[in-house]
Amino acid sequence: MKLSFRTLLFIASALLMMFGALGYSFTVVPDLHGDLVEIGVRPTVLGGTVLYLYFSAIAMFGFALMVSAAAIQAMRGIQPARLPLAVIAVIYTAFGVMAFSRSHNPHHLGPLAMGVLLAAALAIPHSKKSLT
Repeated sequence: MKLSFRTLLFIASALLMMFGALGYSFTVVPDLHGDLVEIGVRPTVLGGTVLYLYFSAIAMFGFALMVSAAAIQAMRGIQPARLPLAVIAVIYTAFGVMAFSRSHNPHHLGPLAMGVLLAAALAIPHSKKSLT
């Protein structure tokens, strides 16, 4: 099966997003939770903060699933909905730019790469020819 460059961009973006969501969920959130407990944050503040950290992890998984679905649609020759994917691309790109400009940490280039890959996939026009 021959995949288009556009489909490969969708797949790359989806894989990076899934990897980022897993890392955030299983490394960053528990580490931050432990740090907040260690410095003695009040239980009411701690509970609300950790709840929203997990909410953001679930949202990251949701975005990754949406991009994965778009990759599957592109593999099947179906045009994925562009607007929701464009919103995701803007969110990841904006966050990557803000995080990197603030910290200059190369780890913050990850979300930027995810957003740019997704935006590049959306910028390539859908091929009208059949893949079979």
